Amino acid sequence: MRRLVGLLAASALAAGLTTAFTTPAAVAVPAAAPAPFATQQAVGALPPMGWNSWNKFGCNINEELIRETADAIVSSGLKDAGYQYVNIDDCWAEHDRNAEGKFEPNHQRFPGGIKALADYVHAKGLKLGIYTSAGTMTCAQTMPGGLDHEDVDAQTFADWGVDYLKYDL
Repeated sequence: MRRLVGLLAASALAAGLTTAFTTPAAVAVPAAAPAPFATQQAVGALPPMGWNSWNKFGCNINEELIRETADAIVSSGLKDAGYQYVNIDDCWAEHDRNAEGKFEPNHQRFPGGIKALADYVHAKGLKLGIYTSAGTMTCAQTMPGGLDHEDVDAQTFADWGVDYLKYDL
């Protein structure tokens, strides 16, 4: 299991996928940043702050909900308070991978695709997160897990502009 996690981490880094963790040398805090946001930027000061779709919506998600959530994080002042992640949990993908072995976003729930959604979230000054599992299926058994697809998944997420990965073991 430790080897699998290491391989996924190495694949993610090689593909350019970033995580919520930074090193002190990588931290840059704007001088005019409000105190709560500046506090979060200190390494380890706060956990990654954001929203995750699972607890409220389970599998009842779609791209409209994710866009509305990004809008609400900004308009409510949560972004100014340090919230930065909009995380899509389980049920975002088709039940089967495509012919190339890649994830496909659920065509009914996410007709614009994850890349367009990431672009929208980024335009709001936020970051997009996504979920997958280390097994053959995700927890809700609605989509394939990452087992034996770690490299292609890391590259796919990076290509889509995903900033954060929730990876269940």
